[in-house]
Amino acid sequence: MLSTRAPMAIAAILCGGSLHLAVAEFSALAAIKEAYTTNAICRKNNCINPIFPGMEDMHRLQQAKWVTSTLQKTAPSMGFCRNAIAYDPALPIPDGTGSSVKALVQRQDNAASTMFYYHLAGLGYEAWDYQQPEFANDCVKAIWRMTCFTYFPRAQVGAQEGSVSNYIRPCQSSCMNYISTCAVECCDESVKCVFSHTKALSATQVVTTKGYEPHDGPSSLCTGGARRSAAPLGLVALLVALFSIDGSAVRSLFGRKAFFIAALAIVALSLQGCDYDVPVHRVGNWRANPDYLMAHEYIPPGGSPKFASLNSCSLQRLSATLQCSGRGVCKLWDSNNVANQLAFCECDRDWADPECRTARKSQAKAYMLSMFFGMFGADQFYLGHTLAGLAKLFTLGGFGIWWVADIVRIGSAPVYSNTYRTAADLPHWAYVLSTVMFAIFLGFVLAYKVTTSFRARKRREAMMLQTNEENRQFEAKPFGDAYKVKKDGANGMNPVMSGYGAF
Repeated sequence: MLSTRAPMAIAAILCGGSLHLAVAEFSALAAIKEAYTTNAICRKNNCINPIFPGMEDMHRLQQAKWVTSTLQKTAPSMGFCRNAIAYDPALPIPDGTGSSVKALVQRQDNAASTMFYYHLAGLGYEAWDYQQPEFANDCVKAIWRMTCFTYFPRAQVGAQEGSVSNYIRPCQSSCMNYISTCAVECCDESVKCVFSHTKALSATQVVTTKGYEPHDGPSSLCTGGARRSAAPLGLVALLVALFSIDGSAVRSLFGRKAFFIAALAIVALSLQGCDYDVPVHRVGNWRANPDYLMAHEYIPPGGSPKFASLNSCSLQRLSATLQCSGRGVCKLWDSNNVANQLAFCECDRDWADPECRTARKSQAKAYMLSMFFGMFGADQFYLGHTLAGLAKLFTLGGFGIWWVADIVRIGSAPVYSNTYRTAADLPHWAYVLSTVMFAIFLGFVLAYKVTTSFRARKRREAMMLQTNEENRQFEAKPFGDAYKVKKDGANGMNPVMSGYGAF
């Protein structure tokens, strides 16, 4: 985190400061345990709290006792994580006696399913659309693997079946894959896979949370099987690389001037002014957001938050009118396994989130706005996509193409707003009928406009031809009158010339 501040020392020198002041500035920053700079031109994306699925449970899982098992014995009892685990896992040692391997595996599998469900809800996804995450997009797959790796840690290499094992955290490669595929961006340096964060709950109680193991999988030192793809160097890393390698090699390739121009260009791009005063905050942007696990927990009516439960469907004695806020029903997560009673809320049409408390935006309203005011981005503003709305406004619906595309996209199926998917309150027949009628109306207006324009152009051409003919006749008339013949005298037999040239 503090390494990103290194170019500020160089900036101080370039802006007229001294090296001693720059070193003092850097030393003062190094004394701060956690400091994050702000990227003002960045747009946040999937910046939620907790930032990684299952991260808040790793401290509890680290404190638990684990026993070595084999994939051959655990795989038949797995459901959600069966296709994600390809190693011998460790299982938590049950408190007391009587818990079978099947029961332990099912408990961990349900914990992974629960965290997967709630993390998707935190991102605004519909978890019911991804009950088979192995066939979903890369982002959902990364979440699925991370949750399974978290709750089914790898057994220690060489340990015998049934022996005590330590909890092995997931590899950083799985975390990096999630950041990459889901495009996680918090506009500061707080999105780190390997970290150690200390928080004081009181004057005497301090909690330290740690991230993932600093290893790429597959490895015996961490849990996971996905290698991290190579990422391009950032500006700061490239600057450090340029100043740390042999300068003669660079100069031999690019020349002395090109080397220093490239270095100064990188420094200039990393600065925000010669006063090198970059805004700094002590709490990461994602930590400052509300915890979605607390936001979606169930608290009994009139009860205290200490009696909160993460899932109202897990409370067997709770009335059906209180489950899912009375706006949905509890549905089994794995309908093919009736023995597993894990259930989540399936909300009514107009409601969303794990406890059905969030009202969905209307698909019908978004469709009408797209049809009649889509040229000005009204539909995107309604859905909460402000930047897309502004782009649509300034381009007049993408010169008409974006406008038509959004009419079809929003009307054909419910789309995602800035929170959850819109309510499916637009019947398909109504969409088809209104779209056809609207297209016919636009075609009629366009045909009328083209026809009237064509007729007006033809009238103008005819009038111009008539005007030109009259002008030609008018210009030729004086020459025709110049040679008129008049009759002379009484008998009228001798013609007399008149007009131009007569005498």
